Amino acid sequence: MSASLDVSIDLRELYRRVLENKRRVTEYVKNLYEIYGKISNESNLPDRSERVVIDIPNSISIILYKEPSKEAYRELFLRAIHFLKLEYAIYEVLETRLGKLKDHGFKAMVRYFSDVPSSGD
Repeated sequence: MSASLDVSIDLRELYRRVLENKRRVTEYVKNLYEIYGKISNESNLPDRSERVVIDIPNSISIILYKEPSKEAYRELFLRAIHFLKLEYAIYEVLETRLGKLKDHGFKAMVRYFSDVPSSGD
């Protein structure tokens, strides 16, 4: 069963939240680069490790590594960056569009979705 909640929100507040989330994504990327820099300089990690690729049609491949390695961390880092780039692009578009409307006193209807497990009765 799926539940939803409709909330009316002022566009200025929605715009503020978009800017806040955009900054959060930027901080994630900075932190990832810092962590990746430390890992790539780690001398105890092997360069490569055995991996298994699970290809799922119409989806993202799942890559499993037998043990930690620089290659494994690089792959994980690149996947995270790709998702963060997509998220950032969404906030960039929202910022541009809401920026044009925020000072006109409009309100937006936001729908939050959540999955509610059925009780099985």
